[in-house]
Amino acid sequence: MVIIPATTGQMGVLPGHVATIAELKPGVLSVHEGNDVKKYFVSSGFAFIHANSYADIIAVEAVPVDQIDSAAVQKGLADFTQKLNTATTDLEKAEAQIGIDVHSALNAAITG
Repeated sequence: MVIIPATTGQMGVLPGHVATIAELKPGVLSVHEGNDVKKYFVSSGFAFIHANSYADIIAVEAVPVDQIDSAAVQKGLADFTQKLNTATTDLEKAEAQIGIDVHSALNAAITG
């Protein structure tokens, strides 16, 4: 089974799943093989679930959760929060908000 952080909510994919395309949001993608679970943080992308029980995950960034540096996440969250507070254009605000969203999801991945 694979659990995907889709924009519509967490989505579990088992063999025989209906063919689907799902947009990914920042969050944890987990791969379950028996009792073994591997967790990856994905920043965004798409999941293509095929009718033949295969799934392709296309992620902009993916990193094993156990390799995430919590100090870097906290620094990034603080930096992007500061950028949002000082942003003067809509573009600066949007870029800062994306940074906050990704770093907040990273923080949730390592604490949850």
